[in-house]
Amino acid sequence: MKKTFWLPLLLLVSACGTQVNPIPSKVSLNGYTVNRSEGSASFNLSALDANGSVLTTGKVENPGVNNLKVSGSANVVGTATICGQISVQEALSCLITLDSTGSMSSTDPDQKRRDAARAFVGRMTSSDQAAVASFDTSTSPTSPYLAIRLWQGFTADKSLLDTAIDQATFASGGTNLWDAVYDGVDLLKAKNGNRVELVLTDGEDNSSIKTSYEASNYAAASGIKVYMVGLGDPSSLDFTRMQNVAAATGGLFAAASDASGLQALFDGMFNATKASFCIKVIFLVSGKPPTAGTRITGTLTFQVSGKPFSTDFDVVF
Repeated sequence: MKKTFWLPLLLLVSACGTQVNPIPSKVSLNGYTVNRSEGSASFNLSALDANGSVLTTGKVENPGVNNLKVSGSANVVGTATICGQISVQEALSCLITLDSTGSMSSTDPDQKRRDAARAFVGRMTSSDQAAVASFDTSTSPTSPYLAIRLWQGFTADKSLLDTAIDQATFASGGTNLWDAVYDGVDLLKAKNGNRVELVLTDGEDNSSIKTSYEASNYAAASGIKVYMVGLGDPSSLDFTRMQNVAAATGGLFAAASDASGLQALFDGMFNATKASFCIKVIFLVSGKPPTAGTRITGTLTFQVSGKPFSTDFDVVF
């Protein structure tokens, strides 16, 4: 009688234990998309444990926004809502596409993009795969592509990927960005599941045959998310098309003003490929949606599994 009584009780306690949501130690702001007609920014975030691993469970509550500042002297207010609870992604198939144009010699002289891409690969699980490409107008593209030089096809072998990242890190030629994004969709179409094209660039396109609109339509129709990382000051560079492509494909946009910030952005993008949640803020600047070029900074506040968090943001419309 004791065995039939206590064994089920022990199993019940064990089963209940698996249902407890872990309390996160920190959060990562991975990137955002903007809706200019609505005047909103949707922020993608992940909850992390003490080791930096992405948590896949937990409830997000009580979103808010404060410390708002806007370029110029206008008044700005924001209303925050939850646009998605924590959502877990499938195994990753990612094309890492690195800008190898001539301007990278000045924007990334220490090749921080190489370190950021290597760190991204280092966090991949055994079920993930990646490929590595570069783009510029001086390097012959791999047939049949318009722009990309494919240094490594899809593999889970991190040593092969690291070698390819090293080969993709150089500086020469002009910027055929949208041809490269279009090529990446061609390459990723053969994969299944969670397909992401992670694209780093430091400038605006000056050489492509394809437009940003054609590239984003192709990616969206193919079910491929484009994660765009801009390198440079968003107040002086026009990242509008990159933001539009990210939004149209269900991807993300983030910018670093200098190359030292690239690893943090790549870390955030990797977090988003595993599990993330969404907080949307609708902004009003002097009672109207932000106009093009408006830069807004502030702080998001929220709770994950009952624990309060805050994170700063910087958005350009």
